[in-house]
Formats: sequence, structure tokens, C-alpha cells
Amino acid sequence: MKRTAAILTSLLLACCLLLASCGDREASSAAASSAAQDTASSQAISPPEAVSGTESAAPDTGEDLNNPDEGESGSVVIPIETDSPEFDAKFRENPLDAAYVEESAEAVSTLDMVAVCEKYAALWETEIEVGMEKLLSLATDDRELYEKEQEDWETGLDAALKALGEQAGGGSMAQVEAAGSRMDYFRTRANAVLRALYSYDPDFTYAYESAGSAVVSAAG
Repeated sequence: MKRTAAILTSLLLACCLLLASCGDREASSAAASSAAQDTASSQAISPPEAVSGTESAAPDTGEDLNNPDEGESGSVVIPIETDSPEFDAKFRENPLDAAYVEESAEAVSTLDMVAVCEKYAALWETEIEVGMEKLLSLATDDRELYEKEQEDWETGLDAALKALGEQAGGGSMAQVEAAGSRMDYFRTRANAVLRALYSYDPDFTYAYESAGSAVVSAAG
């Protein structure tokens, strides 16, 4: 995969310059987007078709909002485009990506790269949990639909992560590849959950508190 080539390039830079990124996709982020698309189909969630303010509407069950667009050259994180340009603009400014880019630039070894990716995979998993809790509290009419979709996603999670690990193959970069894929997988699902939440609450906040690099509760 081109993702692997990009990570190999990052490791070579780390050896030469003591600077690398576990998610470095500067030469092949388009291929990384394609890899994310292969795993995103199991993460579909259906936000309402149109919502003004916090009003709810019937969900559009035909949309799969988890498929990232083709990546742009120079991107460190994979761009994801949904049916809402306004949400996309908000998501591009999320504090997790900014913190991830900063930390990944300081990774100087394979172990560092894996650790950074695993850290942000866990943070994105928290965004899923907190975002879904907020969504269920607001989407009273469609609560059962969202609960079922989340249950289905959780049921298939172990198998999906196992498949990502197997796709990484062998070699010294396999752990980095697998960790980066896991992070992308949770980030993609979080994007879908937050897109649905945005339909009910356009002013939602992220669970990640960038100032303290901490995670707050849904009530916070």
C-alpha cells in the first residue's frame, strides 16, 4: 500500500534528521484516503436530512458519511468530506488533529510513532462515546436508530481492527502501519457521529480539551 511507502519514508527521515511522523502522508495521502475508504463502509451513520438549529428531521439512511475524499498532497491527516460543507469546516478545525500533527512531528522512532497513533486512536474513541451520548440525548425521535447503528459498529469493531492489523503485513513498519490505520478508523467513525450530532447541535464541542490535552465528560 502507498500508506506503507509514506510511513517508510517518514522513518527514513527520522533516522537521518531525528524527525518523523507516524502519520506522515506528504507523498501519498491520496493512497491513505483510499485505505480508509476500505474500512469506512462498516461505520455508516445517518444524520437527519436537514436541520435548522437544533430541530430534528427524518434521518437519511442512504448516506454513508464515513468515506474520506481523496487526500490532498501535503496532508498529514486524511481529509473527510460529508454532505455538509459547514460541518466539514468545523471538523477541519478540530483540536485533536492539530495536537496530533504537532506530536507526530516530534516522534523520532518507530515506538514513538506507534505511541502517538495509539494515543489519538484512544482519544478519537472517546469522541465517539461522548458524541454518541450527546446525540442520543438530543435525537429523541431517532434514538433507537442511532443506538442500533452504534451497537452494530461496536459488534464489528474487533473484527475490523484485526483486519486492519493483517493488512499491515510484516516487517519493521507493520506496527506503525497498523497503529495509523486504527487511528484513522476511530477518527472516521467519530466524524460520522459528530456529523449527526451537528444536525441537532451545530455548536457542539469536542470532548478533547486542547489546552490541557485532556478528555472531559459529556456533561462538561
